[in-house]
Amino acid sequence: MNVEIFYPNYTRKAITFTMDDGNIPYDKKFIDIVKPYGITGAFNLNGNSKQGTLSDEEYREFYRGFEITDHCKHHPKVITAEQTEKIADAPFDMETADKELLYPTKADGVYYKYYTTWWGCVATPEAYIAAAEQSKCELEKIFGAGNIKGFVWPFCRQENIDVMAHLVKNYTSVRRTGLENFDIPENLYDWCYNATHLNVLARAQEFEALPDDGKLKFFALGVHPIDFERAGNWCDLEQFAKEYGKRDDDFWYATPTEIFEYAAAADSITATENKVKNSSDIPVYIKVNEEKCVIPPRSELSF
Repeated sequence: MNVEIFYPNYTRKAITFTMDDGNIPYDKKFIDIVKPYGITGAFNLNGNSKQGTLSDEEYREFYRGFEITDHCKHHPKVITAEQTEKIADAPFDMETADKELLYPTKADGVYYKYYTTWWGCVATPEAYIAAAEQSKCELEKIFGAGNIKGFVWPFCRQENIDVMAHLVKNYTSVRRTGLENFDIPENLYDWCYNATHLNVLARAQEFEALPDDGKLKFFALGVHPIDFERAGNWCDLEQFAKEYGKRDDDFWYATPTEIFEYAAAADSITATENKVKNSSDIPVYIKVNEEKCVIPPRSELSF
């Protein structure tokens, strides 16, 4: 008995995106391009700090149909021991601030830090965890309790053990910054996108050309809608949407969490000589000896 695993539309290739920071004007431009082509994904927000004048209802409607993940209030890095020795006593003033020092913000344990050409934030591990929780609570107030399943590192992956332990306990996946191949990540607490605004078309072509090795694959575009504005290449996103959207026979369009949850369900499939069992809570699409079949959650079928 030959058992093959597929995504819900009997393809093995999924397309998604993961976009950071919640900049409404550029998120809107991004959505207006990809949504008509059925492409979905995740917007990674810093709580409700960037919703501007939108009400909760308007904010919720704006992002309807997309996954929302926690990108941490204040967008900080975890503070280092060396940096704790550079905390200034004076209030922060952008005009007079010493770029070598850290300045307290209104949030305990969070400090302004200068990064090359702009001021950002660092936070103690305790403050970082508190900021992540504050952001998650604000987002769940808008998008619903239990709906914020993923966390996305501001900047890049942090090595602090306490912070990592908190994230692993409170989220189903944690995304970092970098480029990956098209395989489903083995470690969902250290996954990443595999294309950016700089190479979206080339990587999409590479993804489409992948030979079918019997394994589920995914294409994930990152990382900020404003990147297309800065590079002046919205046309690349438009071309990507036109060429790779509305192709349900070739690609499954889903959010990162939907893809990862489905891949986990697929991994639960076991087959014996004449039975196939689904141990997950998600229906799984398979072919048995070339015949299509859907195995319901928590069930076993005989062939």
